[in-house]
Amino acid sequence: MISKKFYDKKVAFIGSGNMAEAIISGFVKYDIINRSNIICNDISQERLQVISQKYAVAVQHDKLKALENADIVFLAIKPQQFNFVLDEYAKEISKAKLIVTIAAGISTDFVEKKLSKKSVVIRVMPNTPALVGKGAIAVCGGANATKENITDIADMFSVIGRVVCVEEKLMNAITAVSGSGPAYVFYFSEVMRNVAENLGIPGDIAKELVYQTIYGSGKMLIESGLDDAVLRKNVTSPGGTTEKAMEEFMNSNFSEIVSSALTKAKQRAEEL
Repeated sequence: MISKKFYDKKVAFIGSGNMAEAIISGFVKYDIINRSNIICNDISQERLQVISQKYAVAVQHDKLKALENADIVFLAIKPQQFNFVLDEYAKEISKAKLIVTIAAGISTDFVEKKLSKKSVVIRVMPNTPALVGKGAIAVCGGANATKENITDIADMFSVIGRVVCVEEKLMNAITAVSGSGPAYVFYFSEVMRNVAENLGIPGDIAKELVYQTIYGSGKMLIESGLDDAVLRKNVTSPGGTTEKAMEEFMNSNFSEIVSSALTKAKQRAEEL
């Protein structure tokens, strides 16, 4: 059962992009936070209008007014904006009981040093499937965060996907794997769809087949109880078509390409 201990708390979102919208949509849909207590801030007035119309929450272009009396602050801004926002609004942000960050590469230590010594900071790495309630979400806590704080935030995020609680030292690697992961899947889908068309399959049929194949395969990974290697071997009959395709992947060092890509993503998270 999802906790509603924060139902009457005032929640401020600094930044109201796609990920903030995913969180807000889950809170509203499952009545986690009273929508009248949610206030959203963004540099784009157009974006605020969209959020207001879709979710009937309050919006505020002025960060100071958005942060006023907030119990929980979600910092849903880009990594490059953190220095400015934390320097400019440290006093107001520090007043919140919980500060939640969802930016790649921004450590809890970095945030804590900008705020008051007592600030409780929770770091979260969601991914874009959270927009459809199927996110993969990692949560960790800063120096002042208790197990209860971490559990509370994990519980809140469970409405938009599957949540794991981890040590912070894993967060940059998780950013590379699940945070950026949807782009890898979408790219593979894009390539498969284009090749399918080149092989003579009409575009609309290629799209339907590729999308359903990826969806069904993901569902099998979660629901079958079998791991990915076993499922792959079950599809790969000796001497068959799948074996030929798999030989080509392996001969082309597909695993090395993936390893290199994820390592570079992790390194970029560390740079940020």
